[in-house]
Amino acid sequence: MVDITKSRDYKDLLVKELDKDKWEANIGEFNYSLFISPEWVSSMSFAHGSPVFLDFVDADKVIGKLSGLFIKGGKALGNQFFFYAYPAIRTNQESLLNACMKALLAYAKNRKVQRIIVGSYDQQNGIKCKVKGFIANERYEYVVDLQPESGKIAFSQNLKRNVKKAQKQGATLAESEDPKLVGRLSALLNSTLDKRANKYGHKYNPFYLPYLNPGSVERLLANKAGRFYYSGMNEDGVMHCLLFNLERDGKAFNLLAGSDELSYQNGLASWLDYSIIELYREKGQSYYNLGGGTGDAGSEGLERSKQSKGGVKKIVYGATTNFLLYPHKLLNPLLNLGRFLKKLKLI
Repeated sequence: MVDITKSRDYKDLLVKELDKDKWEANIGEFNYSLFISPEWVSSMSFAHGSPVFLDFVDADKVIGKLSGLFIKGGKALGNQFFFYAYPAIRTNQESLLNACMKALLAYAKNRKVQRIIVGSYDQQNGIKCKVKGFIANERYEYVVDLQPESGKIAFSQNLKRNVKKAQKQGATLAESEDPKLVGRLSALLNSTLDKRANKYGHKYNPFYLPYLNPGSVERLLANKAGRFYYSGMNEDGVMHCLLFNLERDGKAFNLLAGSDELSYQNGLASWLDYSIIELYREKGQSYYNLGGGTGDAGSEGLERSKQSKGGVKKIVYGATTNFLLYPHKLLNPLLNLGRFLKKLKLI
């Protein structure tokens, strides 16, 4: 079979902005990240950041789709496009992705957008953007294949021991879409933060993504983008471990997770993840993305935990631009210096 995507140059590729409903109508035909779903993008919007829904069209055929935020940055920073993941494409071809990214760059300049930032969350491929004007960046995520060919997920022995420990303590499982649980989630996220800070000496923002906060989690719930899963012990009525997962079209992403000390002591966090994975399998879901590492001293332990649940490390890429237009382009040497120092771990 001839791969027509490699023989096309997409010189006439157009970017068209649509309203949410028209854009969403055919999203199921594409390999898309949960972080470009209309529910996610709408939930992340704020006073100076409005949703934008783009189609990449070649000869009247839609070959890619992307949604994100158009951010009004004022005179100091200029307007920006912020996307949490790559454009969704029908087949994971490098030439196809690069064509969409090239068209996005031209579209941004035409709209007087100063910068484009493209993340790599729940990225559906491992393609590195090679379009001039974009600077690629690399990260990784751990993904559990919920329907492996072997029929079995490779849970570690340590996780199995923790599951048994939790079961002996009468571990309970429940799920909810109640926005009142956002307060408990924040408390457990801070509990996890304190434990990691005491152990590794590193503080971080538990709502780690741009524009993610308690308010946007409430909007995600209202938009039916995800749900809570939580566990306790012996019906004690206390939520010792609480997760918030994004879910759509057989895909799932563990966005937030918090636990108290009793959860760690009694294996509840392991048991909750194990139970969710089994629940997803029974429902016929395709994958469960456990997210990436933290980049700090505790990242190694976090990654081992994700591997223990059957997560397989996937290298993914995002991309960003410098300032695209004058006079802001004069600041690009400072951006480049910042990247260099960060690479040297000096900032």
